[in-house]
Amino acid sequence: MIARYALYVALLACLALGGWSMRLMWANASLTVKNASLERSVAAYQAQAEQSALARDVEKARAERFAQESADMAAKIETLLTGGIPDAALDPAIIDLLNGLRD
Repeated sequence: MIARYALYVALLACLALGGWSMRLMWANASLTVKNASLERSVAAYQAQAEQSALARDVEKARAERFAQESADMAAKIETLLTGGIPDAALDPAIIDLLNGLRD
């Protein structure tokens, strides 16, 4: 009789351990999938950060180019206003603007 109860207890313990083991396996599989998703997200964020850095560099170069063009144009206008003749050819838009002001 005691052997029968011991067998039942051993069987229940095995079932309980098997169920716990299955639960841990499912949790592990779920965490593995979530980990892969997070790794893809990190890779996407890193690529986005690299693209943002490149865009900042491009915009900085563009701003520097426009600042230089603006400074050159301001120098040409100043030369015209003070009666000098600029060394470089004027932008056609400035010529049109000056001709429009004279008319």
